Amino acid sequence: LTMMAEEGRKLVKKAQKLLQPSMLALRMKPDWDQATPLFEEAARVFARCRLHNEAQFAFEKASEGQQRLGSELHAVKHLESAAECACKDKRHEDAFNLYRSAYETFASIGKVAMGAASLNRGAKLLLDEDKVDLVMQLYEIALEAVEDEGTGVDTSSAGSLVLTSQELFQGLTKILVDAKKLAEAARNELRYAAFVSQIPSFNGTRALCRAYLHAIVLNLVAGNGQEALATWNDCFEVNGFMESKAASCAQDLLDMCRACDYKAFQDSVQTCGVLYELDNSIARLLKKVSEGTFERITTEIGQKSEFEVSQLLSGNEGFQQQAGEGEGDEEDLC
Repeated sequence: LTMMAEEGRKLVKKAQKLLQPSMLALRMKPDWDQATPLFEEAARVFARCRLHNEAQFAFEKASEGQQRLGSELHAVKHLESAAECACKDKRHEDAFNLYRSAYETFASIGKVAMGAASLNRGAKLLLDEDKVDLVMQLYEIALEAVEDEGTGVDTSSAGSLVLTSQELFQGLTKILVDAKKLAEAARNELRYAAFVSQIPSFNGTRALCRAYLHAIVLNLVAGNGQEALATWNDCFEVNGFMESKAASCAQDLLDMCRACDYKAFQDSVQTCGVLYELDNSIARLLKKVSEGTFERITTEIGQKSEFEVSQLLSGNEGFQQQAGEGEGDEEDLC
């Protein structure tokens, strides 16, 4: 291994020499054509020797070379390899920055979906290292990118963008659920629904319905009955939702909450088919809703319903009063 490592260092030294101007060699500018393959070979040698720091450096130089030669795809591949080396050496900030650079490289040539996919790979790698804060930052960069891209995406690119975004949103929801940040997870699902609805060239009805169902269930599991009911009310404005299986499942759950019947709620969870419509992490939480959480939900939903009814009644009284005044005016006119 020592001999291999020395061979790698010789390759790096030779490559760096090719980047320096030389009157003797009649080289007036860096020769990336010859230097880049040497950095690539050195990086592979260092990786085999498990010299992760030196491998990271060589991969980064190889990436720079490929980008200067106009091959962004190979440049990103080397950046991701460098990030993996950084992770193995526990330099997680380096890995984060390298994946962000990989995204920026793709974005510079208009390949936003591919850049977001690179960020997604980085998030998974750092999640294995339990670096949740860095993972969340990568997801946020990726989601902002796909949301911006989605506003003007054409039909040919819509499919890949939606598939990438679906994996990103689902990944972030799972992290938030595992962290018990259920309200944030529900908001993330609504964010995904808003993203899908802004792409007219993609038929995302099923994804849209599933996202709304996830948001309703997450709010219920969090004991936030009013938010669950508010989301349900918003669904009436969503084309195709009320005819979907997701709507039927959501209505069954909310009906059991309104009935204040915990046993019926548990039975409904098992029999209405909702578990088949949910991601596994959310389905597991729904099956474990405690009686105390259920009582909190029913109280909030009951208060919300009573408030809405009182609003309607007061509105009707006002209407009747206005109608009575109108009748009196008509009599005066006569």
